[in-house]
Amino acid sequence: MITISNHNRFRENRGYTLIELLAVIVLIGVPYLIGSIAMKRFGTWAGIAIAVISAIACVTVVMFLHHAKKLRFNQRRDFLRKEYNGIYRVLTTPTDATKIKKAKGAEIKVGDFGWEAIPLYDDGLIYLQGLNPKWLVVWHAGFRPDQIEKVSLKDKSQYDWDYTWIRNPPPCPFAVLERKITTMGSPPFKGNYFAA
Repeated sequence: MITISNHNRFRENRGYTLIELLAVIVLIGVPYLIGSIAMKRFGTWAGIAIAVISAIACVTVVMFLHHAKKLRFNQRRDFLRKEYNGIYRVLTTPTDATKIKKAKGAEIKVGDFGWEAIPLYDDGLIYLQGLNPKWLVVWHAGFRPDQIEKVSLKDKSQYDWDYTWIRNPPPCPFAVLERKITTMGSPPFKGNYFAA
C-alpha cells in the first residue's frame, strides 16, 4: 500500500505529469513539423511564418484544454465538498467486509473518526474515510446509520487535498485513533484506490 515517509518526500521542485510532458512535445513538435514541411514547399521565410502561426495555435489549444481540465476539476471538488460534508465517529465496526477497503494491516476501531466520502457502492450506506493526521486514507467503509454518530460538519474537505501538503500538511483535525498504520494514499475523487 502507499505510505509516505520522511525519506521520499517531494523536494521543492515539483515533478511533471505525463500530460504536461505531452503538451510540451506538442508545443515543440507540431510547429517544427509543420514549419519543416512549409519550408520545403514555400521557402524559408514562409516556413518560419507558418511555424510561428502553428505554435500560437498550439499554445492556444493547450491553454484552452488546461483551463477546461482545471474547471472540471474544480466543479468536481465543489460537488464533493457539498455532497459529502459530515464527520462521524465510529460506534461499532462494519460487519460486511465487501463494503470495506483498507490499507494492508489497517483496521477500523471504535472511536475512529470518519470523513463522509464518495460511496464505493450504490447501496444506501454512509461511506466514510478514516484519515491519518497527514490526510491520507487508512480505510474507506460503508456504515449503517446506527453504527456511527455525526460529530461535526467539515470546515475543510479531504477533497481539498493540496499536493504542497506532502511537505508540510496541516494536521487533520479528526484523524483515526493514533496507531502505526500504512495508508492508501490521498483521497481519490472517484472512490477507486490502487496499490503501490
